Amino acid sequence: MVEHHMRLASGAGLTFGVDDIACAAASHLGLWEDAGLIVQWTPALGGVKAMNKVLDGEVDAAYGGLGPVLQLRSQGHPLRIIASMARALAQNLVVQPHIKSTADLRGASWAVDGIGALSHHMARSIVAKLPMTDDDIKWRVTGPPPERIAELLSGQADVSLIRVEEALALTSNPNNSLKMLLGFVDLKVLVPVQPHGVLATTEAYEDTEPDKLGLLAKGIVAASQRLHEDFDAFLKTFEHYVTIKLAPKEIEKIWLQEQQSNGFAIDGEMSKSHWDKQLEAFATLNPSLPRIQFDEVLNAKFVDLAVTGAK
Repeated sequence: MVEHHMRLASGAGLTFGVDDIACAAASHLGLWEDAGLIVQWTPALGGVKAMNKVLDGEVDAAYGGLGPVLQLRSQGHPLRIIASMARALAQNLVVQPHIKSTADLRGASWAVDGIGALSHHMARSIVAKLPMTDDDIKWRVTGPPPERIAELLSGQADVSLIRVEEALALTSNPNNSLKMLLGFVDLKVLVPVQPHGVLATTEAYEDTEPDKLGLLAKGIVAASQRLHEDFDAFLKTFEHYVTIKLAPKEIEKIWLQEQQSNGFAIDGEMSKSHWDKQLEAFATLNPSLPRIQFDEVLNAKFVDLAVTGAK
């Protein structure tokens, strides 16, 4: 088999969690290698920086939130999404003890990866469902999950979206007084159309290296399917990459939550029905940006071929 190489940036920096576990599984379970693709990872502190690495030619493709891709594309940058990493966001809303209800979020200091990044996008989606606006929040740009957790623990931030596994560990630790205001299920009810991670590249790379992108899609679809079907694959990947130590039973609860909510993008989730909702939600949050259409920013052919080949 001919080996193909790809430089891939991770918007989550040096860490992986349940949100991006499909990427972690594709690497750790050897699914990209099985497809004939050798991935070289480059950490980036947030999805915006990851996508800028793609535009600057530092990497060939990147994992990050869909928000930065849509924002950059609407501004004329030639980014294209070729696969979804998940179908929702596996995070919980963790707050200081004085935040008793969503009404208390007004005026709160809210830690996010960066303006426009996945954590900020989801935070804005939450605020949009409450009787308040973005201006009622004091946005605090800190960086990926470890930095947001540090801000909560130091008291510099009142609230932040934290990965489900990290939120569970934080709020069950008697050494701090942090608590869960909204859990995974609560957030699904409040914000049914949630931003999530995607794999994106440039139009130029799409034109010149379609075979490599086909292998990238093949590996990520295989990873999502394995994670959905096989708890042992999820457990193996979780225990290798996730720095939070949880008992296998707690990890299984997280896996069941993801599986039963169809959180894994087992078909690469590039359907028009899903993405029309995402594009509409993004346009509603960002009325000053030019609207973009499905065919401008999404290319479903790679996951379509991957799904067809897997059957």
